Amino acid sequence: MTLVWLLRNLPVLAVALGGAVLVLWGGRLLQERTRLSAELGQLQRQLSTALIELDRAQEAARIHRAHLARAEDAARRWSGIANDLQRMEGQDAPLSPLLGHTAERLYQTRP
Repeated sequence: MTLVWLLRNLPVLAVALGGAVLVLWGGRLLQERTRLSAELGQLQRQLSTALIELDRAQEAARIHRAHLARAEDAARRWSGIANDLQRMEGQDAPLSPLLGHTAERLYQTRP
């Protein structure tokens, strides 16, 4: 009798077993979805933090490049001034008599 009952109810048992497998499989899929959703949220927060840090680094690099350009420009100007002074060296001309007399009067030492 048990074998007959089992054979008679085999389709019902198969459907019940299949339903149980589907419920367990669905539960695991739901758990996996929840885990992946939490992981996605964490990765999105990390990405936004990294993008903010990247923006800060790019701004710092831009400011640094501008500073280097200003320093390079200043060095170029000072190099030009130094070159001009070196070219002028030894090219002193005597003062005109009027300027010489004025300079003597201005820079004379007083007792």
